[in-house]
Amino acid sequence: MCQIASFLQTVNPYSKLHTQQDGREHGVSGWPFTPEKPITFHDFFRTVGSPRELLWASSDDEGVFLGIAPDDNSWYLRFRVGWDEEGFNLVGRFDFTLPTEMAETFRREVLADIPAALEEQDADAYFGPIGPLP
Repeated sequence: MCQIASFLQTVNPYSKLHTQQDGREHGVSGWPFTPEKPITFHDFFRTVGSPRELLWASSDDEGVFLGIAPDDNSWYLRFRVGWDEEGFNLVGRFDFTLPTEMAETFRREVLADIPAALEEQDADAYFGPIGPLP
């Protein structure tokens, strides 16, 4: 997550950011979000800087993710972390939506260094089953 945050900061280091609790996984019509909370890149790095912070930022509800975006909504990152079924290991998931031109740079500069199997999908195809914007 820190590599993704670093990449996003290089795009526009002075972007104003916001977070929100993203509950789209519940399948409710529309996009249920909590009100936006403004943050800085410093706050962003603090949130993703350690497993403890990632866990603390995540909801206890498995269908709710923490979403982070700039005020112009040019990209959107959402994630959640929780304990596995045995309660011994942290497991998580993230989705990262960005424009095509940013995606090409992301693949080239960041993707090779992320130690996880990532799946790419068109944003319309991914978000379609969840529901349209209100």
